Amino acid sequence: MPERADSLATDQTTFCPFKAPSRISASAENQEVSLNRFEQRPGMSFVHAEFGASATDTYCDWPAHSFLQIAYLTSGRLQLKKADGVLLNCKAGDWLLLKPANSPFQFAAQSDCSLHWLGFDPEAAEGLTGFSETISPQLLDQTTPLLSNHASNGRLKALGNELSKLKGETTRERLLIEAKTLEWLVLILDQPAFSPCKAIIPQGNAREDTALTAAARILEERLAEDHSIAEISRAVHLNEFKLKRGFKQRFGTTIFGYLRQKRMEAARSKLQRGGISIIEVANAVGYSNPSHFARAFKEAFGVNPSQLTG
Repeated sequence: MPERADSLATDQTTFCPFKAPSRISASAENQEVSLNRFEQRPGMSFVHAEFGASATDTYCDWPAHSFLQIAYLTSGRLQLKKADGVLLNCKAGDWLLLKPANSPFQFAAQSDCSLHWLGFDPEAAEGLTGFSETISPQLLDQTTPLLSNHASNGRLKALGNELSKLKGETTRERLLIEAKTLEWLVLILDQPAFSPCKAIIPQGNAREDTALTAAARILEERLAEDHSIAEISRAVHLNEFKLKRGFKQRFGTTIFGYLRQKRMEAARSKLQRGGISIIEVANAVGYSNPSHFARAFKEAFGVNPSQLTG
């Protein structure tokens, strides 16, 4: 059984964006932790963290004390442990939801780690419902701990990596941190883990119909992101078999066929409006490779995208 290291010191805060962040370095046994903390607004803070690799079989108390934390692991591998001993393995590019409640988490850095998180007190977390009315009630429950990790992609991943490079050394950087954390938060609020379904799903056949509608809406509203059947299945609370079968019956195509169709329709609309390059259009609808985008576009409409920009 891994031994438990001593708790790390509580960090201090400094208001952002006009002042430099507060800094704290701490160690517990062989665990090194460095934190830069920005207090962005009442009840909401942003923290840059660097964890040195942990000693073998050693866990430390998680250094954040806020009610709800949304974290992004930029580099390294991290293992988190709940009070009941359940372990969660996280890799670079993952974003995490952490709500300790009355059962603090512990962690072990399996290699040197760089990460950041947004922390919310209960009142600030409750205030997030003003931006998304479908936030999972589990996230706001002050008595039940929650710990989960999720893959990042598209703009969500890009923002996470951009934030990791901003250390707040200048006023300009601190203003950029303020702006980018808010954009990152908006994208997080749209993730299935945060707002499981943008509809109240009833029982019976109506439940399945509503789940299929919600699945289509997820694809339509997040064209630039990568998707998986498993992720959508969890988001709409419908098993993968029923999701794939029902989607084909309802929309006449597969889930990924529907996504491709909507991406191409959106791309054509953007190109026809003008004022945007083909590369920008490709990125906006989830294609990082312009050649792949051009091939898909021609398959869909029989013309090259360049023929609509002339």
